Amino acid sequence: MRAAVAATAMLLLAGCAHDAAAPAGKGLTDLPAPTVVERSLAAFKSAPSYRVEVHGGEASNPLSIKLDVVGADLHGSLTRDGGTTEILKAGTNFYIRPDETFWAIELEKPEQAHAYATFAGARWIKVERGDPLLKTAGLDGAFLFADRTFLNSAVPRQMALGDAKDIGGVPTITVLDPSTTENARTKISVATNGEPYPVRWDFGLGTVADFTAYGTPSDPIVDPAPQTTVDMKTVLDHT
Repeated sequence: MRAAVAATAMLLLAGCAHDAAAPAGKGLTDLPAPTVVERSLAAFKSAPSYRVEVHGGEASNPLSIKLDVVGADLHGSLTRDGGTTEILKAGTNFYIRPDETFWAIELEKPEQAHAYATFAGARWIKVERGDPLLKTAGLDGAFLFADRTFLNSAVPRQMALGDAKDIGGVPTITVLDPSTTENARTKISVATNGEPYPVRWDFGLGTVADFTAYGTPSDPIVDPAPQTTVDMKTVLDHT
């Protein structure tokens, strides 16, 4: 099975930075780059909800993740190579709902994929956090968006302020890693009006996350009804 490198690229970028508290009254664009990122991460952690879209992967193996995150729960989808799975996290429970193409891509056994997809049908499949499928399919990286501290590991060790620019109509200031090549460079675009939320996080090597809808009122994300779920072991035992 092919690991979804793009989905978890953000987990492999090492280091985080901290800076002394900035003098009161300064605008975000007047602050040192590490302080801008520190404030942005603090705002991100405190946001009650947000939406994120991630695009990455190679041209021959594109990846797309679309998620709504409410508190520490999430619901959305991951698409790769034309196969899609819905994902849902409610409390400590994790669920997936793959289509047949997704099963086929991950298993590389079309007949088995058809059997699993047919048996599961429209039911949510409950999975354990350590299920190997989550790692090989890149789903572990997608589920991490419910953890408000995971971006800490994607902060570069060296940081400098870049250009100010609008992203989707939101004014931002960019913090970038000056120590790497342009293609591999981490770029963090932080809102300069209102809360300093991260608006775009370019992890380098073609993986980009766009964040929107911070604090938009959202219904709680809850576990599916029991009659609409099945555990992964039951699915895998079905042949």
